[in-house]
Amino acid sequence: MKATTGSSASIGKIGDMKKSIGAVLIGILLALGIGVLVILGIAAPVFTRFFGQALASTAIPTVVLIFAAAFSFYFGGMIASYRAPSRRRLHGTMVGLISFAVTPVVNLFTSVFGASNDPFANLRTPAGILLSVVLFAAVIAASYVGARRGEDIYAHNAQVLRKRELRRQREQARQQASAPEGQ
Repeated sequence: MKATTGSSASIGKIGDMKKSIGAVLIGILLALGIGVLVILGIAAPVFTRFFGQALASTAIPTVVLIFAAAFSFYFGGMIASYRAPSRRRLHGTMVGLISFAVTPVVNLFTSVFGASNDPFANLRTPAGILLSVVLFAAVIAASYVGARRGEDIYAHNAQVLRKRELRRQREQARQQASAPEGQ
């Protein structure tokens, strides 16, 4: 009997681990999707149309890039936090951390199997390093704030569902009490 209980407990842990990985993965994919839409679908056409190529060498596109990353990872952290089985704030923050951990691996993979250029060319200058640090800080902060918001939304929805269930149970009890004995 103990072996069955132990194996069912481990199956529960595996299920929670799958939910955790899925929550963080969905958060990362949502953040990347929103980021691509904001940068390529909104910012790039607007800047190209109204300012042309002359604006590309200024700091304005960099600020927009940081804003778009923070905006998208806010929502990624929120969805990961909402969908996580436990430790919601941790899961939401992991969206930003894991995305920054995976980026160098993807760069190395593409440089080895794709074009043979330097995967870390942007980190060879102080400005590139500064941009990476600021972007990392913005993404982590935004995903943490989004995780807190997702945690609050989950708690609110759980409270509403509990109240709805209690109301339904009271209605059923009232209907059973008011029903005649013979039925």
